[in-house]
Amino acid sequence: MVRELERTRPTGEFPETAPAANPVFFRTYSRRTAAGRETWEEVCERTVGGLAKLGKLTPDEIELLMQMQRRLKALTSGRWLWVGGSEWIEQSQNFSGAYNCSSTNIADWRAFGLLMDLAMMGCGTGAVLEPKYINQLPAIRNRLNVEIQGEIGLTPAQNRREKSEVKITGNEVLIHVGDSRQGWVKSYQTLLELSTDERFSDEVKVIINISDVRPAGEPLKGFGGVANPIKLPELYERCAAILNKALGRQLNSVECCVLIDEAAVVVVAGNVRRSAGMRQGSSEDDLFAGAKTNLWQQDENGNWRIDPERDALRMANHTRVFHSKPTLEETTEAVRKQYYSGEGAIQWAGEAIARANNDLLSDQETKKAFLKAYQEGTIKEWFHTSYPNMPEQELEHRLARLGLNPCGR
Repeated sequence: MVRELERTRPTGEFPETAPAANPVFFRTYSRRTAAGRETWEEVCERTVGGLAKLGKLTPDEIELLMQMQRRLKALTSGRWLWVGGSEWIEQSQNFSGAYNCSSTNIADWRAFGLLMDLAMMGCGTGAVLEPKYINQLPAIRNRLNVEIQGEIGLTPAQNRREKSEVKITGNEVLIHVGDSRQGWVKSYQTLLELSTDERFSDEVKVIINISDVRPAGEPLKGFGGVANPIKLPELYERCAAILNKALGRQLNSVECCVLIDEAAVVVVAGNVRRSAGMRQGSSEDDLFAGAKTNLWQQDENGNWRIDPERDALRMANHTRVFHSKPTLEETTEAVRKQYYSGEGAIQWAGEAIARANNDLLSDQETKKAFLKAYQEGTIKEWFHTSYPNMPEQELEHRLARLGLNPCGR
């Protein structure tokens, strides 16, 4: 097959039938080098070379991949086209940058930080916000009074902190935001954690110094692209406002969504690809179901405006998760809502979890038995009977596999 491909015409150009290919390629996948922008041939060499090293491929496998990619017959993932074979992706803390999409259960503050970290690497972010997860979040106990200190780009490049630093004195917290992806993430996650930190006895004054953050337009040497922190200062103020409104109680699903999406707004402004986002909530959560209802409103003069408190929700699609098979009426209502607004998606968890456990469902009869048990609420008993030696931790993991692909929304 490799020899046969060699006789076909290799090409470093895109066909005339794909007029958008060049602008998309140079916008999204061609990295800057000392000689200028990469050509398609150079991207092929970089990405296939990276796969060869990662997978310890044979010469024939390398040759086949190279031929198929050069001729646009088969491609690596979009994220690998951007970072594959680069020095950046070989650093262990950046491995998630090679993934198109991810899904995370929102059960603690670390999950919020993880989603921002993933988004800053270009990975699509899925978040499952069912009550069994978000009810694990602590109640908001501290009012946060945020004060932004300094100006972006004020610190000379050679003197900038790379990591965020946090100093606590009584009820005052000083956060120096580090000039790195990890620095941004830590500052964001720290702010969320302060809202529930039991060390404080009164309103917490949070001073956030942004002087070490590089200015807009400065190159990002490792990941590629250029910095654009224009929305970063607003992130802290907007998140504090959301947290303060929930004082004395736990966050609801929509507040969790807004906190995640506010970080996504910053990432998009920061010159990374548009953040693909998916949020999954309970079918019984009416607040989640109506989160985007009347998002756009008209004023007394007929001018359209978006609800400023929910603006960030545009960063992700919302899907309601049904653990019992939805009825015809529920399905019809969802399809009608999607037709008129593009929102209102629903998911039957039974089918999603069955697909994610395909390795155990060897035939259609077994799958039918699985779905029947899930619908009846006896799926754990089915697992215990069918796989009596399965560890409980693995069972719980298998039953949680309902995360959707935010890039395929």
